[in-house]
Amino acid sequence: MKKLLSLMLLLMAAVMTTATFTSCGDDDDDNKTASVAGTYTGKDMLSFSVMGMDLKQPNTADVNYVINQNNDGSISVVIPEETFDFTAQKMGNIVQGSFSVTNIPYDKTKNAYYLDYSNNASADVFVYGAKKNYTITKGEITVSFSGNKVTVVNVHKFGNMPMEMTGTFVGTRK
Repeated sequence: MKKLLSLMLLLMAAVMTTATFTSCGDDDDDNKTASVAGTYTGKDMLSFSVMGMDLKQPNTADVNYVINQNNDGSISVVIPEETFDFTAQKMGNIVQGSFSVTNIPYDKTKNAYYLDYSNNASADVFVYGAKKNYTITKGEITVSFSGNKVTVVNVHKFGNMPMEMTGTFVGTRK
């Protein structure tokens, strides 16, 4: 009888132990794109430093950033054509044409989607009265989400331009 009681207690302890332990493994669902894909409307701020001047200007109208989900868990972002009015600084309008940044993976250390896309994209840019297609020689994009809002920070440099620019878009899902 003592043996049966001991065996029952041991079995109950084993069941209780396995029922109360939870996994410590990293098996969380990292596919965050299912709830973030969509069209986001908002303003973009373009900032850069050139010839000793720190310049910062919002785009002239609300724009739509489109975020698509990919089957591998990454996202793609379509950056729309945008106009920034720098006439007060004697530069005129800077019009950045639309371009896409694709396959942006989720980076757990940044708690955001991040990609260095240098030399893997190009865009038409209208500046100082001339339009030209530029390779994006430096491109780093960080995309983070909070509820129905997105923040896209895009540090980029067009061709041989002397400065890198930072575009910071904050938008709300339509």
